[in-house]
Amino acid sequence: MPLNSHRYIFIITYARSGSTLLMSLLNHCDGVCIRGENRATLYHLYRASEGLRDTFRRGQSGRQDARDRPWFGAHAVRPARFRRQLLAAFVSEVLAPPPGTKVTGCKEIRHHHPFRDDADFAAYIAFLLDNFPAAQIVFNCRNLEAVSQSAWLKSRPYAQVETMVKTCERRFKAALARHPEQCFWVDYDACIARPQRYAALFAFLKLPYAADQIDQVLRKPLDHQPQK
Repeated sequence: MPLNSHRYIFIITYARSGSTLLMSLLNHCDGVCIRGENRATLYHLYRASEGLRDTFRRGQSGRQDARDRPWFGAHAVRPARFRRQLLAAFVSEVLAPPPGTKVTGCKEIRHHHPFRDDADFAAYIAFLLDNFPAAQIVFNCRNLEAVSQSAWLKSRPYAQVETMVKTCERRFKAALARHPEQCFWVDYDACIARPQRYAALFAFLKLPYAADQIDQVLRKPLDHQPQK
């Protein structure tokens, strides 16, 4: 499926931030299909793409066409083609937008793990924005105290939850500063207190805003169980 068949919205967040509700709000718009989490599959595709790009660079640094060279064959890899095919497969096999979809994407909560440092996160965000046509990113955040008392996080050490939230929000704010025209910050608590605040998000995403529809979604209990 060609990448330019759709435009893309990615909800970037952390656990228990209210992102399932946000996904539901967007999915009530005609022609929108935002999928749920996929255990950071897209991040791993980014890493694979970067790995092959580095392989190609190494292939240009010496005679890697010789069979006794450590990077034999690296000169012949096609990182741009590999990346396009990876992302096209992600759209068709993971996002799997149904017929009539104009806007697709997914949400993901896994952005704080130690092996993903700030620079790596910044490069990942740039990768999404550079390679998905008309891509937009929504950073969804929530009050730390509410997050720490939500579902299974209540049983986690507070310091661990605090590190997760603060690490993610530091990275989100830096990305927002770098890409202000493609990224948007949603304060879950503020929007729940005054749902009309969602109007700014919908305007940013170029989606129709219907206050009655927002209220209807907010009144419906979410039918999902937290998973570790």
